[in-house]
Amino acid sequence: GNVLFGSAIDGWAFRVNHFAQIFAEKLGIPSPSKLQALMWGDYYIDPKNKHRVLNGKQLAKLYGAARVATSVPLFVQLCLNPVWQVYENAVINVDQEKIDKVIGALNVKVHPRDRRSKDSRVVLTAIMQGWLSLAQACMSAIVEQLPSPVDAQPLRLPPLVHKSPKSAAESRPPPKNDVEKALYECASGSSDAPVPLVAYIGKVVSVPRASLPDFSSGKVQADRVTMSAEEMRAKGRDAVRRELALSRDTPTGTPLSVLSPSDTASPLSSGISTPLHVEAAPEASIDSLTEAVDKQLVLKESESEDEILIGFGRLYSGTISVGDTLWAMQPKYNAKDAKTLPFLKQTTVQSLYMMMGREFVQLQSVPAGNVFGIRGIAGAILKSGTLASDAQICPNLAAIHTETFPIVRVAIEPINPQDMDKLARGLELLNQADACVQVVSQTTGEHVLVTAGELHLERCLKDLRERFAQCEIHVSEPIVPFREGIVRQSAQPGVVLGEVGSSGRLLAIISKASGKSVDADDSRAKPEDLPRGEIHTATANGQVTLSILVEPLPEKTIKFMTRHARDIKRVVNLASSQRRHRLNAAAEALDEMDVIAGSVDVDSDDEAKTTKPSRLSELGPWLSTRMQETFNKAKGWEPLRVERIMNDGLRVLGPRQVGPNMLIYSTQVLEQSGRTSSSWYKQREHNGRGASSAATPYLSGDESDSEDTPTLESVRTAHTARDFEESINTGFQLAMQSGPLCFEPVVGVAVTIKNIVFNPEASTSSDATRSASSASSLSGQVITAVRDAIWTGLLHWSPRLHLAMYTCDIQATSEVLGKVYGVINRRHGRILSEEMREGTPYFIIKASIPIVESFGFADEIRKRSSGAAVPLLIFRGFESLNVDPFWVPTTEEELEDLGEKADKDNVAKKYMDGVRKRKGLFVERKIVEHAEKQRTLKK
Repeated sequence: GNVLFGSAIDGWAFRVNHFAQIFAEKLGIPSPSKLQALMWGDYYIDPKNKHRVLNGKQLAKLYGAARVATSVPLFVQLCLNPVWQVYENAVINVDQEKIDKVIGALNVKVHPRDRRSKDSRVVLTAIMQGWLSLAQACMSAIVEQLPSPVDAQPLRLPPLVHKSPKSAAESRPPPKNDVEKALYECASGSSDAPVPLVAYIGKVVSVPRASLPDFSSGKVQADRVTMSAEEMRAKGRDAVRRELALSRDTPTGTPLSVLSPSDTASPLSSGISTPLHVEAAPEASIDSLTEAVDKQLVLKESESEDEILIGFGRLYSGTISVGDTLWAMQPKYNAKDAKTLPFLKQTTVQSLYMMMGREFVQLQSVPAGNVFGIRGIAGAILKSGTLASDAQICPNLAAIHTETFPIVRVAIEPINPQDMDKLARGLELLNQADACVQVVSQTTGEHVLVTAGELHLERCLKDLRERFAQCEIHVSEPIVPFREGIVRQSAQPGVVLGEVGSSGRLLAIISKASGKSVDADDSRAKPEDLPRGEIHTATANGQVTLSILVEPLPEKTIKFMTRHARDIKRVVNLASSQRRHRLNAAAEALDEMDVIAGSVDVDSDDEAKTTKPSRLSELGPWLSTRMQETFNKAKGWEPLRVERIMNDGLRVLGPRQVGPNMLIYSTQVLEQSGRTSSSWYKQREHNGRGASSAATPYLSGDESDSEDTPTLESVRTAHTARDFEESINTGFQLAMQSGPLCFEPVVGVAVTIKNIVFNPEASTSSDATRSASSASSLSGQVITAVRDAIWTGLLHWSPRLHLAMYTCDIQATSEVLGKVYGVINRRHGRILSEEMREGTPYFIIKASIPIVESFGFADEIRKRSSGAAVPLLIFRGFESLNVDPFWVPTTEEELEDLGEKADKDNVAKKYMDGVRKRKGLFVERKIVEHAEKQRTLKK
């Protein structure tokens, strides 16, 4: 009985048990449930004994296999044949006599007006709705098949409370506190023994003010609940007679029922001061008078609005009553994160309703397990949210935990500059209402909206225009992020990017002869005999010389670090929190020191063999060990070197200390800094001058010593490798955050600091005071030198762009398969798999398509396939585009096929130039594409 057969357009539906109850007595079957089990499947009525049901084998044994082929199954004979007879007589071959017989046999009441109608569909709808009511069939199925809240909540709430992807049968842990116990038991509590209140508001709708019983005159809706239909009609006729009689007595008057709500407004809502005769009240305090005035202002404001916001939700535990003060948790609120406190609001319940279609029946309280309407959450909950009595212990059921995160960004501005305040307020409301939206306000004043995709962007812009900002806005072209990386292939010659470094020189030109970096301003400079990716650089004043090696990381290591970015962030935050707690005694540093729930990674077979530790203190060594295993058999990474790097050399990750890039110190640099052993995930101990003084090494002493002018000898001997650690780290983070191709984040790069040499003799000044003042800028020079050296080292390798990708699932028939492939190929996508669904003519196509090429993809594929193919796009991460942005034809075969002009479009260069042009960077392009002789055309 959990399947309904019906027609929505004709308004009828039935379940199998409906006909089982009708025919059980006729067939002589004692229980309708026994007949119901036989009405779907290979069962037939015995042709000779009409009171017996046979299966296919029994019928073939008694009457032969030929009889089975011509017999009608029980479901068709008892359920479908009566329905087909009604359609046959009422629509296909209209026969009024047979229609009257059908109406009499079914005992259906059909209005004479419907019988006389010339439209056959009217007669059919009247018969079917009276016989097999759609509403009655749906309601009975809901009541009988769906479990009650008391039975359903223990099964369905644990995955929502614990945010577990497991099925309900596997995730039924015992309740940990009183809140979970009340949720699982669907407890309503009482006034003597209250329980925590948790309610989920799934939707906020706007309804006319006049439709609510709070603002309607009299007790019309209260009477409708207790009166029958005939009583309501009689009361309506009496009201009409009274109005007619009143209109005869006062011809110039207007019936009260005709007046609009604004015409019949109270003196308070209309703003007219009308003297009222009231008895003298006792003495009132200033606070009570102020509170009364505030309530009147709120009532005046709510009554002046034509539309009222009503939240539709379900109560999971506790009892909610009018006047209760509750906490409204928006989707982005997290009790463990103090930064999300702006998404927590306090609200008071003004009214409760039972929503009966278009009618709102006012209630005083609602117990657990019911759905209800609530007024009073306007401004606290915009789209969805959670109401709770205690925001610290109650879970936020509205929090969205998905793998989709914002990836598409646009810049928006109002068409009318005077609406800038409206837009800012609208963006704030949108940010509160949608958990998948990020709103960024740039330092230039530009507002940037970041969404999950094209469809999500359209929905957000519609909400901004129509609901939140209520103004016309101008939207820029969508901006999609890229990533930059390198691979172990030969670099293309003649690379010129045009950025100017701190010394006023071009950052990178790759020599055509040997592929080594040379000075752009000195074409006669000869490249040094250095390993590939190794750069020797010095600060502008020449006091610090650095030797840096840049090389690509193995693909397995990049995937592992990307997949575990959240775990790495928690480990890094733990170490930094401990250090801040030791230095500054900051209590907020312990926010993210919670215990991570144990889980098993199933992304690969190797990781499935080991279980992630449950304690955060054990997670760092586990990540380091697993990261070391990803280097196995990787080119250029010897096992002994990898072991030393993981034990001592790896200092920090980037960008933002959690990205898939490594900053490594060589053994020589570690000895210079006086360090013995300190891994990236451990708390850093600083003996002497530490990280806090690295940025300004001469300004880190006590206040009493700061007045003394340092001597030249002390300046010359003060610096060690440790003094520049934070400067090197900052330069590394800057280089990883903005790569040399188009200033996008870098992935898959290892930067090794091989040597640091401090040469105080390079300073041209002999004055100690001048040396001390110039030392404050030395840290900035080291940052710039490290960043520029890493950029140049990256271009020694073959650079690659990493594109944000969608996984595209398409269901299409064989007729439109070629058109689907054509659309995917034009947008530089690739087919991942193709299989045919068994028993259907549909093919399931899984493809990968760049997000930068996905705008308008869904519309195009629907147009090309005439609506037969609809794509489903899901973000899957970043993938490397295996095309060098600086590729030009060099070999004889390439020159023969493509010519010197390289007519083949370089997709990577097109993407790179587009981003550089958008960011205002240098773009190398030819003003004249083809300098051929012009021919004057005849008029």
